[in-house]
Amino acid sequence: MVYRQIKNASYLFLVSFLIFLSSCQNQPTNKYIEWGSDNKLADELITKGRFHHLNAEWHSAHSYFKAAIDLDSTNFASYVVLAWYTPTGEMKNDYIKNAKKYVTDKNETSKLFVSTLDIAGGDGVLERRHNKWSEMHNIEPEGRFIHNYYASTKPTTQEQIDEFEVLLEKLKSSDTSNGRSYAHILNNLAYSYYSLDKKDLAKKYFEEYVNAYPGSNSYDSMGEFYYNEKDYEKSLKNYKKSLEYYSQSLSGNDKVRELEYLLKK
Repeated sequence: MVYRQIKNASYLFLVSFLIFLSSCQNQPTNKYIEWGSDNKLADELITKGRFHHLNAEWHSAHSYFKAAIDLDSTNFASYVVLAWYTPTGEMKNDYIKNAKKYVTDKNETSKLFVSTLDIAGGDGVLERRHNKWSEMHNIEPEGRFIHNYYASTKPTTQEQIDEFEVLLEKLKSSDTSNGRSYAHILNNLAYSYYSLDKKDLAKKYFEEYVNAYPGSNSYDSMGEFYYNEKDYEKSLKNYKKSLEYYSQSLSGNDKVRELEYLLKK
């Protein structure tokens, strides 16, 4: 009787252990940067902030990330981006301190993300940045934010283009937002091709960027393209369109005044 009870107990323990082991193996390993917040509104603000950051609309991104930490003061990732935006000083130091404080119980990728704040400037800074983003990309190759910086820190413009093209195809294949998920890549490619004097390709990508995401930065980029090509009428039209989305842009307003002056001459 006792033997049978022990045997049954052993059997139940083995079954329970195997179920537990199986459930652990089926759990997805979280290797992405842990951007999220338990506060639902803060989480939404972080997502919007990340979108505007990637589209170089740092004025909007700053507002969203700042609002996010007002709701969730433990969100390390928001502190990282705010530290990037902030000039050297006490506020920047506070952002860095909080990013490091609240990342301690997060995954390795998140810790590497925070460690980008310690990368020294000067000679070789691009290589040091690329090495850091390469570490993150190796851990989580599907991370879109990571892949963007892995591409943009490649040593040559052509290498950056090649990697952006890879990322673009990946994002296009899973896009459900009419192009918004990969709009920033179009902008990156446009500027990269322009820097290589491949102006037709640059124009193509700038136009695709405007179509995928009609916004402050897309029209600003299109305006800059035409400005550099000395097509001042089209440039002015696009800069004015950009200001419809963000009227407080100092550079945009300055460019409109300059173009209006040039067209009167």
